[in-house]
Amino acid sequence: MTTTNTKAMLSNHLNLDEKKMKKLHGMLDDLLSDYHVFYQNVRGFHWNVQGRDFFVLHEKFEELYTQLYQNIDDLAERIITIGFRPLHSYSDYLKNTIHKEITDISGEEECVNQVIHGLGTLVSSHRKVAEFAGEAGDIATEDMLTAFVGDLEKRMWMFTMYRK
Repeated sequence: MTTTNTKAMLSNHLNLDEKKMKKLHGMLDDLLSDYHVFYQNVRGFHWNVQGRDFFVLHEKFEELYTQLYQNIDDLAERIITIGFRPLHSYSDYLKNTIHKEITDISGEEECVNQVIHGLGTLVSSHRKVAEFAGEAGDIATEDMLTAFVGDLEKRMWMFTMYRK
């Protein structure tokens, strides 16, 4: 590859392939959308769960949505760092998410099952985006998403153990 071609392809401030970074931005916006809808679902479970384990689940759902909020902030800031503007409206989130809004659920088992399913969906999405980030040479995004996966998988395991 000649120097001229390299400059044309690597024109962003991180010296990464601009076309790949645009695609990564779209993938990160989709992930951000997934986070927002799942976050709101977990908030709903926190507020509405009923049953003998209310106190435990109420607290665990709060711990989870607090971490989701932190991940949302980190993800949005990463999008800005790589040179783009993150989505920031719920209408955009709803158009770009693979999660469904979940309403009118208050049973402990159903809430926990929805959390496990939502965490699994997030983990799967993270893996795809992290793999593409690595292919694009964006090791910082890949590393951040990989760390998120470790935490989400642990939380998924813990909620799974609750069901046993």
